[in-house]
Amino acid sequence: MNNVYRSDDSPQHENAEKDLEMVRQQLSNILANVNQLMEQCGCGSPKLPEAWVQSKVTLADDYLDAVHSYVVNGGPMKEDAGQSKPDNVDFVIAVEKAMTDGSSKT
Repeated sequence: MNNVYRSDDSPQHENAEKDLEMVRQQLSNILANVNQLMEQCGCGSPKLPEAWVQSKVTLADDYLDAVHSYVVNGGPMKEDAGQSKPDNVDFVIAVEKAMTDGSSKT
């Protein structure tokens, strides 16, 4: 496993229940967003083919594939999901947060 994502905490650390609830909420949000986007696919939304949208969907797919592989299959995380370049991961997260913060004000 990549050292960037390795944790010395055991799965039963003191905040494990809070962490698990946070993951559940995030996965629920992801599912709701996916369902809404799938509806937009059926409607033929002109925004979905935009390059930056496709890029974000590809990035999300890569990240979720890596998490799935690690959690469900017990396998190594995919190298192409950003783990091989930890400096770029922080940059991408910062950019996405800035974009999200800006879009939520509209």
